[in-house]
Amino acid sequence: MNEYGLSINPRSKWTESSRRAKVSVRELEILILHSEGKSNEEIAETLDIKYQTVKNMLHSINRKLDATTNAQALMRAISDGLVKVNIENKDERDLAEKIMWAIETERSRSTEDAGLINMIRDWREKRKTKDEQGGE
Repeated sequence: MNEYGLSINPRSKWTESSRRAKVSVRELEILILHSEGKSNEEIAETLDIKYQTVKNMLHSINRKLDATTNAQALMRAISDGLVKVNIENKDERDLAEKIMWAIETERSRSTEDAGLINMIRDWREKRKTKDEQGGE
């Protein structure tokens, strides 16, 4: 799990369509690093691969997940069970907020994102109630 609570799920938890899309674990690693705000150059350095490889893999995972943006690809990866997000600690909650923003700013939303959108909205409500009651 990275500092934002994202981790790659075992293939057994992936949806059938994701398995058919043949998304690689390396592509998911790159997508997760990109979601942390790392540049392609930083990702290349972190993983000891070429800059062009990072660009190619981001393009590839977007195509495989039928996404037009990296944010949309991350949402689809989470929706399809490729990537697990745990929203229990502050950093992970911050990531959930970023994901929610990414979803809300997309021009068109797919129905497959609806479950995660609702999960994050529920979390926001619970968090708001907890904050109002003076809890962490």
